Amino acid sequence: MELFEFILLMLAAVSLSNLVNRFIPSVSVPIIQIVLGMLITWLPLHFELKLNPELFLLLFIAPLLFNDGRHADKEALWKLKKPILLLALGLVFVTVAVVGYFLNWLLPVIPLAASFALAAALAPTDAVAVGALEQKVKTPSSDDANSFKTASISFVSISLGGVVLGLLLTLAKYGVVKWLRRLGMENVTLHMLIEILTPFVIFMAAEELGVNGILAVVAAGIAHSFGYKKMNPEVAKLRVVSKSTWSVIVFVLNGLVFLLLGTQLPDIIQTIWNSAEIGNLKVIMYTLLLTAAVLGLRFIWAILMDMVEGTKPRGPWRLRVKKALILSLSGVRGTITLASTMSLPLFLSDGTAFPARDLIIFLAAGVILWTLLASNCLLPLLLGKETQTEQEEEEVQAKIEILRNVVNGLNELTTDQNRLAIAQIINTYTSRIKSLKKEEKNDKVQRALGLSILKWERENTLHAVQKKEVNPVTAYRYLKRINQLLFMHTGDVRYKKELFPVKQWIEVFGMLHPARLSIRERRAELAKLRIQNTAYVIKELNALLAKGETDMESVSSLILQYERTLLLLTRNESDTYNREEFDIMMQELARVGIQLERDNIQTMFETGRISRQGMKEMKRDILFMEHDLREEMG
Repeated sequence: MELFEFILLMLAAVSLSNLVNRFIPSVSVPIIQIVLGMLITWLPLHFELKLNPELFLLLFIAPLLFNDGRHADKEALWKLKKPILLLALGLVFVTVAVVGYFLNWLLPVIPLAASFALAAALAPTDAVAVGALEQKVKTPSSDDANSFKTASISFVSISLGGVVLGLLLTLAKYGVVKWLRRLGMENVTLHMLIEILTPFVIFMAAEELGVNGILAVVAAGIAHSFGYKKMNPEVAKLRVVSKSTWSVIVFVLNGLVFLLLGTQLPDIIQTIWNSAEIGNLKVIMYTLLLTAAVLGLRFIWAILMDMVEGTKPRGPWRLRVKKALILSLSGVRGTITLASTMSLPLFLSDGTAFPARDLIIFLAAGVILWTLLASNCLLPLLLGKETQTEQEEEEVQAKIEILRNVVNGLNELTTDQNRLAIAQIINTYTSRIKSLKKEEKNDKVQRALGLSILKWERENTLHAVQKKEVNPVTAYRYLKRINQLLFMHTGDVRYKKELFPVKQWIEVFGMLHPARLSIRERRAELAKLRIQNTAYVIKELNALLAKGETDMESVSSLILQYERTLLLLTRNESDTYNREEFDIMMQELARVGIQLERDNIQTMFETGRISRQGMKEMKRDILFMEHDLREEMG
């Protein structure tokens, strides 16, 4: 039970970290998760998590890299194969060699082979390279100067073995899937479960055969990306489910890695702080030196890559240095680096403790934190304050125009019978428009409109009382509620002290006694007053919309809401239809709206208002909406 409660707490912390980041966007989510993990250790829990390094490697790295392989852009990989190979292989080998020897010189307490292990985790920023080197730096108990040479020689054969095994097991998996499909087993849940199990099975098989399990799952992931190219309804449905499922898995695993670091960090810090071999301030300085070494090597490598690109015209040195700095800082160490160091074994093959394991994890965590802080602070300065390019802003405006055209098209189809259903459909499109606009003043506009509506209702109620069009008792209660809301939002004491204008008190007081009504009569009077007020609010909102001084989407959305309310209040019993008929009408109108949106997207693309990528993203969203609509109708 304690384990289950701990897992729930960790999952809640993953969600909380993203909520905190919403209010403190300047602090990256991994840093927030590490802090939350440390806070969890202070809770009075009756469970102490003891990490198994081998299980950590299997549980986190295998599925994360398999998913990275599935989403790898194969065309871009081939097109940019030269710089990718230079970064993924050349830079990694250089970093492992330089940082490994540098770390061993800086901290002799860490053996050379263990230094290579940490350098291998810190060197790469791409998924394939980290798997290629992290596993291959086998850590013997002796400080063998030939460790790097031995690891380099074994790297090629073991890595190729992992790639071949991953491809072979993927083919075997496809064979099993085809056999299941021939048996008529097209259950998407079953095939999704097989896909989730695939990276774990491949990784465990690779470990048993002594080849690179990381490259095996990456190769399998890339091979799986080809399987989704087939035009098959079952495969298409699996693709939709797979995308959603893997997004949740990756989101949770990435968060759990940093939370687990936070739970382990207090004990690691205490161990390092109490160590007589290293001073407290020195160990922090070592993390800074390691960070500088890793980023400095990356910067030098980027400059050298730019110099040997050939005869291509290059820009001025200032621009080239800026690009190299951006490339260096964008290589932030994260989940894979952390998972690699935390998966180091507790004991060596001869039974002795892994040398300086806590110190290695502390140094890796320090480098991760420093690189995160550097990227958070320096990258915005290098890239500029603009978060959107001019083309992206134009595409956002084009999307808003598309949705407005859909709203106009739906309004043209409005009849007395479908007015309520169309109002609900249009409301979804106006909500999408408001989310695209992302205006900071939107909340203020909504609040101002809400206050205006309350004042309009108060004004119309007082006018109805003057003309004796409404029962005074009903009006008194209605105005009391409106005045309370107005006082709460404005703080104006006038609404607290005044219920009716003073001139009307004598008249109303004389009418209160004979105006007693039954429950049914009070309901009828209240409905009558609400109809009058709703019609008056719609009239004022339309006048406001005609002036064009306020946010159009906000006003239109409120008009639709009040028109829907007015329809519900004024609809006769003979005009009512059951819920099933209304749902069918909603689905048909939703289908019309989707088609209008698709037509407008194509028009915007043909006129050059949106890019091909933007068109693909919008059409993909439409496909998801159509899928949901079919599921509801089914």
